[in-house]
Amino acid sequence: MHGLSGRRPMGACASRSGFAIIEVAVVLALLAVLAPPIWGSGARVRDALLVHEVREAAARLFAEARWTAVAEGDATVVLHGEPPSGLVVSASGDTVALADLGRGGVSVNWQGTVQLRYGPLGLGRVSSRTLKFALRNESRRLVISSFGRVSRK
Repeated sequence: MHGLSGRRPMGACASRSGFAIIEVAVVLALLAVLAPPIWGSGARVRDALLVHEVREAAARLFAEARWTAVAEGDATVVLHGEPPSGLVVSASGDTVALADLGRGGVSVNWQGTVQLRYGPLGLGRVSSRTLKFALRNESRRLVISSFGRVSRK
């Protein structure tokens, strides 16, 4: 017991229940040094993911157009450059699928409107074309062959 006053005698060790201010300052300094590279790599990963998602949305449009062409005899993929978007139109004129190809600020390499047709066998009636999707330092390509086949680059 420390006596009736409840005070500790001089030099007695108190049990520590927290951190010293210097320990907290060191941890904060380390976080300040390490955080910018982590945030930078996180932004690159986010950009790569957005570009990948947009490219896959475009690839799904071409797949949907092929299936629609086989089922209905004809289908057209219509790509708009500003704002970047795409849709699939069936032979009867119905819109079968839509895609926002400019999501998150992703840019495309075509201007105006591009139309790619698929015939009743699901084969394209187009000239070969490379579509590029980019955001800052990340870019992905979608190559459409003259038969309407899609490959990712």
